[in-house]
Amino acid sequence: MALRLQTIDNNLKGRLALVTGSSGGIGSAVARAFAAQGCDVGLHYASSKEKADKLAQELSETYPSQLFVPVHADLSQRESTRALVSSLLSQDVVSSKHKAVSILVANAGLGRRIRDVAEIGEDDWDEMMEVNSRSQFVVTKACLAGMRQQGWGRVILVGSIASRGSGLNGCHYAASKGALTSMGQNLATLLAPEGVTVNIVSPAMIGSTGMIPPPISEYDLPFGPL
Repeated sequence: MALRLQTIDNNLKGRLALVTGSSGGIGSAVARAFAAQGCDVGLHYASSKEKADKLAQELSETYPSQLFVPVHADLSQRESTRALVSSLLSQDVVSSKHKAVSILVANAGLGRRIRDVAEIGEDDWDEMMEVNSRSQFVVTKACLAGMRQQGWGRVILVGSIASRGSGLNGCHYAASKGALTSMGQNLATLLAPEGVTVNIVSPAMIGSTGMIPPPISEYDLPFGPL
């Protein structure tokens, strides 16, 4: 029995990407990378409107023939989360070119350095799961409808090495990223035959996001017998 390999089209030019949490850090770097590949990009932000607008202006000046559209949603609020994808697609400049989000990078997330389980309240748990897991499911599901209809889609879920048990942000953060990772693995198997790929990336701490404290000066290092 011959094995038939499916031809994979990874041409991104002209496609619409949505990057959640795109106003800084990983999200803004991803948005710039998609812009360089010829994508139109929806730049999601929650509270950093000024940063999202500045990024849109920067990219528009560099790639004047492409669209860079800031779109707001507070992913801790369910109605706001549900409206994110439709808010992007309903904008005139977007709807005139696109019927679907073809690429989703679910990057937005919440992280707080609470390592001791005794200090994690039930509300802390609920908020972490809402932003890092439930909202990512809602946004992913909203994008998948159009991806499946057109027979092409790319979903990238930003997890964390914390899902493997390490990290500084507590067991509630680890659990939220673990749920995201499991969701991605399940969807990858389900959707591959339909031309939609799902991948998870699990970074550690990223220096430019302020997650890593500044290095200690060599003059501040203690010397002498231990």
